[in-house]
Amino acid sequence: MTTQLMGFIAASLVIIVVPGPDLVLLLRNAATDGRRGAAATAAGIMLGNGILAAAAVAGLTALLTGAQMLYTALRIAGAVYLAYLGARALIDFVRHRKQHDDDPSPMNQAQLLTGHRKKGADQAFRQGLVSNLLNPKVAAFYLSLFPQFELPGVPTLTQHVIMAGLFWGLALIWYIVVVTVLGHVQALLRRRRVQRGITGTSGVVLVSLGVAMAFRD
Repeated sequence: MTTQLMGFIAASLVIIVVPGPDLVLLLRNAATDGRRGAAATAAGIMLGNGILAAAAVAGLTALLTGAQMLYTALRIAGAVYLAYLGARALIDFVRHRKQHDDDPSPMNQAQLLTGHRKKGADQAFRQGLVSNLLNPKVAAFYLSLFPQFELPGVPTLTQHVIMAGLFWGLALIWYIVVVTVLGHVQALLRRRRVQRGITGTSGVVLVSLGVAMAFRD
């Protein structure tokens, strides 16, 4: 059992750490909204992971991958959403926005900043959640990974619950590490040139991932 668990953990870590749409989106929101935006995006991603893990354990992902029309519809929706997020990032990249208000008082300026951060965090959470849920490859991953590992003497349903919990926990640790690191380089991320560079790059990557997902079987 120990060997099977270690193999599952190793495979999960590879899948979690390899960059994908979720990480690109997290970096983009970290550049625009700081650590709060990164943490909110990670929270949305983890909620999506939890929902998909529960669906996999319940057998709903098997239904999804077995229904070709439903799977294709979800894949196209996910591709469109990624392309939409990428297009928004590219628009932000090329748009020149004035950052100075008409000399607001310190109190009003603080209120504006608080409102912007709260709105940005709410939006980042929704983006992380939706992008994760609309990625059919995540559902397919659960189906392809779970059957490759077997815990002797443990019922199949219990095995899947254990593995889903392990994967979710490992992903949580990974995103905590990423958000913590981004918090330590927050001063760097605040630089306008760095923000624009990350925004532009993430926009190109997200659009490319969306196009690739749309044409991938």
